[in-house]
Amino acid sequence: MSPKFFNQLKNLSEEEKKSINLIDTKEIQTKLINHHLGNYEQPKLHYACPLGFMQVYLGEEGHEIMALVDTGSELNRIPEDSAIKARLTTRCLNMNIRGIGGHCTSIVGLAEFTPITLVTGKKEIYIFL
Repeated sequence: MSPKFFNQLKNLSEEEKKSINLIDTKEIQTKLINHHLGNYEQPKLHYACPLGFMQVYLGEEGHEIMALVDTGSELNRIPEDSAIKARLTTRCLNMNIRGIGGHCTSIVGLAEFTPITLVTGKKEIYIFL
């Protein structure tokens, strides 16, 4: 997550926090302790997993895209049209990937040793299309 995102969350007013269902962890801890000690008021818990996006530059020409940052992902994937716009050298593949939830996605190609530039520097990765 970007520090800018967290700073924006910190600067929200109490009313804005309530409107997007942010939770006060101290309040939740108090409710859980009270529940454990015999006060059976059920705390309302919400789970959030915000995802971050960042600017990424693909290929030798540095085609700019906004990429989803998912540290738990086991592969890198972009739409085929982004690979075409970035003029990536690809080879054809014909396979399907099934996610944790059972959703199936087709893979049509692979761009090997693709130069990718992030804010932190440049490296080469494999990208499925």
